[in-house]
Amino acid sequence: MFAENLKYLRKKHAMEQIELANKLGRKSSSSISEWEKGKYTPKLKTLNEISKIFGVDIDDLMNVDLSLKTTTEESSTHNVTPIKENTTEIKTLPLYGNVAAGAIAEIEGVDVWNVETIDIPSVMLGRYANDDHLFSMYVNGDSMDKVIPSGSIIAVKTLEDNLYKDGDIVIFSHHGEYSLKRYRPSMIEGFVIFEPDSNNPDFKNIPINNSSLHEADEVNIYGKVIFYSTTL
Repeated sequence: MFAENLKYLRKKHAMEQIELANKLGRKSSSSISEWEKGKYTPKLKTLNEISKIFGVDIDDLMNVDLSLKTTTEESSTHNVTPIKENTTEIKTLPLYGNVAAGAIAEIEGVDVWNVETIDIPSVMLGRYANDDHLFSMYVNGDSMDKVIPSGSIIAVKTLEDNLYKDGDIVIFSHHGEYSLKRYRPSMIEGFVIFEPDSNNPDFKNIPINNSSLHEADEVNIYGKVIFYSTTL
């Protein structure tokens, strides 16, 4: 929703991408273009700046179709809704080290009695903001870099086995080693494929026989990615 709202607001205010970039202290419009294409979401500080530039609430900027809201409001009133200040809620998630987005790699050890945490704005988590079955990790590797760059922070939702859908980006383990890939259960009969989404053609699909799924020391899926950010 953010990408569409940003494009709508910019055009509504007759503002070129470079003009908005300059207002945000940037020398080029490349970031604005990538945001409007949905490739990336800016960090919270920048989202606050954008909301102030256009006079909208940050929650609406992220979650509401502003083109529809504006039409409704303009038909009933010409009053401007005040910008809410300091209303952003925070979700604290456990941070479980690194997961490989590349060759399957052994996961960083986690001491369950001394788990680090990370704060993520609840608005970024959308409908999962009140979910208690979330955790976070850092991504290490480029096999998913078309979608999630190396170094990103991901928020992950644990699910029952039958709720994972084709195309979900998941964390899974194979013989005790962990990786991040797309879940493709129907590409080849009798197999589940874990598929990279990379600019590097050297990364290949990982096929797993269905009979190996969820067997001890074979293959387990731990959760699907619901959010990522390169910075917080």
